[in-house]
Amino acid sequence: MNTKQLLRICKDLGINLLVDDISIREQTGYYENYNQLEANNNEWYYSEMNFENRPSPERDKIKKFHNKEDAIKYFYLKTLRKFYFKKIHFPNNPIRNLKTREETKMFFDSLGIREECYSFTKMRPQSIFAEVSESKMVVSYIDQQNNRKFSTLPLNLERGIFAMYKLAYALHLLKVVEKTYLENGVLENKFDDNDIEIFIK
Repeated sequence: MNTKQLLRICKDLGINLLVDDISIREQTGYYENYNQLEANNNEWYYSEMNFENRPSPERDKIKKFHNKEDAIKYFYLKTLRKFYFKKIHFPNNPIRNLKTREETKMFFDSLGIREECYSFTKMRPQSIFAEVSESKMVVSYIDQQNNRKFSTLPLNLERGIFAMYKLAYALHLLKVVEKTYLENGVLENKFDDNDIEIFIK
C-alpha cells in the first residue's frame, strides 16, 4: 500500500491523518493516543503513542520495516482496527446474551455479516470456523489454503460465541473495505492471511 492509497481510503472513511516526508500519524484530540509511522535511516518504524503517563507520551508496540509500503499497510490495518473498535464493541451488545447457533446467525444477519465470513459446520478459506464439542467451542481463522492459521483455546459457549462474533464481524468489515476499493481501482490486491490476522486478532 502506498501513501496515495492510504490517504484516499482514510479520507473516505473519515480517518484524519497528518502526513509529511518522514512521518504519518493519526490526527487526534489533545492527549489522545495515536498510531504513527516515522522514517529513520531508510527504515520505517510503527508505534502507538500512549498518553497514559502524562504529560510525556511513550511509544508502545514498536515495529520496524525495511519497506515503506509494508509499513504503510501495517499502519493502515492497525488504524482501521482502532477506527472500527466501537462499531464492534458497542454498548448493550446483545451478543453476550446469545446461547445458540440459530440466535447467533440471526444476530449476524442483522449486522450484515455475510455467511462466507463464518461457519459452524464447514471450513472455508478466509473465514471464521467454530467447532463445538462437549459444551466447549474452539474458534479458528481458516487461511487461504484451508488450514487453521490460529485458534482460541476451548471456551464455554457464551465466550466462544463472543469470540466468533469479534473475529467474524472484523473480517466482514475488512472484506467490505477490500471489495469497495478493489472495485473502484484504489486497491490492486486483496488482503492476504497475514494482513487479516493483524486486523482481526
